Amino acid sequence: MVALGAPAGASGGAGGALGYGAAIAEGASLYALNCAVCHGKAAGGLAEAKLSFPPEERTCTRCHRPSNRTVQSLSEPVVDNDMFSLGTPPPLIATAEHPTGLTLTAAPAALWAYVSATMPRYEPGRQTPAEYWLLTAYLLDLNGRGAAAAEAVAAATR
Repeated sequence: MVALGAPAGASGGAGGALGYGAAIAEGASLYALNCAVCHGKAAGGLAEAKLSFPPEERTCTRCHRPSNRTVQSLSEPVVDNDMFSLGTPPPLIATAEHPTGLTLTAAPAALWAYVSATMPRYEPGRQTPAEYWLLTAYLLDLNGRGAAAAEAVAAATR
């Protein structure tokens, strides 16, 4: 991962700060590692995420059982069929099934507060504050909110 505040040559940013494009790419990488398993590679939600699994594993009953615990730290041993309860991960963009998608109309700080307090569902708070800002920037950029994404990038580099 690119270090925040790295020299311009290391991150593609100017003046020692992580540039917009590099920040969005870093956010995309964090999304792929932490979010795509539930929300899908292209942020289409659970319906898309299921397609990443073999057909016999697409019922999603192991992770999405209501009787499961709410949080499952990855530092604890995972016992088969004793996972965390996810609910139904929504699409984070507009999809054919959900034309309005999750429009992410909240202010960047409000979205950051929600994501950093609740995601990833299996172990909330596992990212650094700057990483949550980069994820926030990526989600805002994905939804065409460039100015709001730029605000989140600025917050990540502070």
